[in-house]
Amino acid sequence: MLCRACGGDMIATEYCDSCNEGILWKCIVCDKINDKSVHTYHPPLQEEFSTVAPTSVVGILATLVSGLTAVAQI
Repeated sequence: MLCRACGGDMIATEYCDSCNEGILWKCIVCDKINDKSVHTYHPPLQEEFSTVAPTSVVGILATLVSGLTAVAQI
């Protein structure tokens, strides 16, 4: 990112707690600080997608077979 005032490089001085992206930047040449970025959306963490489900191949196959058995009985 380049400084609007002098064109120098800017470095992140503050980071978002959720996604660790730079949200406050400071010019290394003229020390100008830009406005703080606001993050309105963060994608859910992978852990939030996890549900109670089999995690092994055997567990998945057992679940599929039990589902087929239940369908066959109907």
